[in-house]
Amino acid sequence: MASAFKESRQNALNLLVKATAHSADCPNGFLVGGKSSNWEVLASYGDEPQLHFEASTESWLKLTLSSSQSIIINDASEQALPVYFRQLRTLGHDFLVGVPVRCNNQKIIGIIFASSSLPQQQLSKAQVYALQTHAAIIGQILQLQTGMLLAKDEPFIERLRLLESVVVNAKDAILITEAEPIDQPGPRIVYCNPAFLATTGFTSSEVIGQTPRILQCEQTSRATLDLIRESLLGWQPIEVELINTRRDGSKFWVELSIVPVANEKGWFTHWVSVQRDISERKEAEFLAIQALTNREERVALENRLQKRKRIEKELSYAAYHDDLTSLYNRAYLMTLLLGVLNKGVCDQIPAPTVIFLDLDRFKFVNDSLGHQAGDLLLTEVARRIETCVREEDVFARVGGDEFAILLVGENQASVAIDLARRIISHLSLPIVIHGQNIFTSCSLGIVTADATHTSPEDLLRDADIAMYAAKKQGRGRWALFDASMRKSAIDALLMQNALKQAMASNEFSVVYQPIYSVGTGEVTGVEALVRWFHPELGQVSPESFISVAEDIGVIHELGCWVMQEACSELQSWKSDFPALKLHLNVNVSGKELNRPGYAIQLKDILAKTGVAAHELQIEITESVFLHQPDATAQVLESIREIGVRVALDDFGTGYSALGYIDRYPIDAIKIDRLFVSRMMSYDRSDAIVRSILSLGRALNIDITAEGVETPPQLQRLREMECPFVQGFLLSRPVSAEEMITLLRAQSTD
Repeated sequence: MASAFKESRQNALNLLVKATAHSADCPNGFLVGGKSSNWEVLASYGDEPQLHFEASTESWLKLTLSSSQSIIINDASEQALPVYFRQLRTLGHDFLVGVPVRCNNQKIIGIIFASSSLPQQQLSKAQVYALQTHAAIIGQILQLQTGMLLAKDEPFIERLRLLESVVVNAKDAILITEAEPIDQPGPRIVYCNPAFLATTGFTSSEVIGQTPRILQCEQTSRATLDLIRESLLGWQPIEVELINTRRDGSKFWVELSIVPVANEKGWFTHWVSVQRDISERKEAEFLAIQALTNREERVALENRLQKRKRIEKELSYAAYHDDLTSLYNRAYLMTLLLGVLNKGVCDQIPAPTVIFLDLDRFKFVNDSLGHQAGDLLLTEVARRIETCVREEDVFARVGGDEFAILLVGENQASVAIDLARRIISHLSLPIVIHGQNIFTSCSLGIVTADATHTSPEDLLRDADIAMYAAKKQGRGRWALFDASMRKSAIDALLMQNALKQAMASNEFSVVYQPIYSVGTGEVTGVEALVRWFHPELGQVSPESFISVAEDIGVIHELGCWVMQEACSELQSWKSDFPALKLHLNVNVSGKELNRPGYAIQLKDILAKTGVAAHELQIEITESVFLHQPDATAQVLESIREIGVRVALDDFGTGYSALGYIDRYPIDAIKIDRLFVSRMMSYDRSDAIVRSILSLGRALNIDITAEGVETPPQLQRLREMECPFVQGFLLSRPVSAEEMITLLRAQSTD
């Protein structure tokens, strides 16, 4: 009987040690106690330490725990620990907590330990109370074993009394509930300590028999409650934070820890719930988070403001600077000019002077070397000009290859002239682009503001006009603006507008000047000449509008129309006079010739009109070879492959006429009227005409003398055996109808 009772007590101790380890969330536990100075391991769970418990260790524990309810052995310094605990640590018990087991007179009769291999483990308040509760129950069993205590009450009542004795004086709010049911309606509250009543405002009678759900409100996190339920179902300790409500409905934050408590049979009988009011901490956290958020928002706002300022600065820079050269741009110059002009009206400051600069033949660099090379050239030009301008001058890029310099102060016109000369000199040196020496130059116009300049546009316009006046003088020139230039520019603008209108209004016509055979006196060809009769200006000379047509691009449309009209008339004359042997000469400008597809256009016109290719001869001047001579030669060759002949007009007045005849495919030459008129008075001119005729016979090239206006001139050319002539002596340019009359008269002779 005694043996069975002893075994029952031992089982109870083992189960309580297990419950103690479980409540501390540890895998191991053991109980030491016995006779004084002779303690030993009385019960264990998990990994039982096989170490001898010495009297010195017992004394250290009693001394250490005499005024404490528990101790985490790991917190003691390594030097202060008894050998027993240092050995435990080497065996893997890195975390070790001990709770004193006391008898009714508070004398320590044993120690219950829980251990784990995880260091720095922390215990919640509920876990500490659970450990103390298990220690109290173990103390009762040890006293019953030794006869120090007799059983009086029912086990449940006695156990509850033990639980109450552990927590009654605790400062934390503590609830003790039944272990079950976990689900609805929930475990009933069997005890609450005074701290709980003080915290929540409830009375004991309002709490006992209820469930902890009386503390929940709509702000209590459902997810947190689910975590609690999951832990309770697994009989696991849990520690959470959530919002509870007091009796008066006010809300407060609590740190809640719940731990199960077991009896001597190992059954979990109660839950110990410890609630600590953490509202102040939460408020501090909220304020800290709010402060951090405010700081982050403030920093973000400052960053946005800084970014905005940076963007505004970049936009401001971009608004008034040129991307390629980093110079000021047109907008900045115009704004500055407006301010200077307005200030000059009010304060009588000196009139500003503007230099307008344009690179000569910049387009050819772009076309031949590419736009990247053109950009490099513009950048290098900008840097060179920068070395010429003064610090107080404003240098801006106002267009593609156009620049402007603003000078302010007294007598700036003379300064501007010196500056223009210096710029021309600096740009005369070659610029290396992609390993090639590029020689460039510029034309400059200079204007000083006067009463007629009321806006920046006026000033820049007149500087531009002066620049074009300089460009007409040749490359690398400058010009001072005067009022006559403006009138010329206005006339040119009127001419441009009128020319565009003329194309739409069919104001152009074609006349024909016959070309005669000197030997037979018959008409062998005609030269088609365009004429323009303006409703207000009257007859406009070709010398006045052809160059304008080239500048504004109308020359292509006009030239095509003349070619179409002349070929159609030639075909009509051939129909009227089948026996007629007549060739047609049409003048073609260099811009027409160099336009892509010109030979194809010519072939289409011949096909549409029915004119044979050998009956057509285009007349070009030597100037067509000045720009892109190789490309021009290819176009001429493609025209001759069609069967169309090529004549060199105004021969002898250009740059290197003989060289052109040698290098390019030429079928005919027209001696310029200047030599024809001078040969009667100057032997040198006479010799030149004779040389040209001799050259033509040697090269088998047809020669036509232009501008024959007197009988002696015709007689002299006949003596020189010139094959063909044309001029006012023989016939002025006539209309198509008059040409029919002339051809009819010739056919009846």
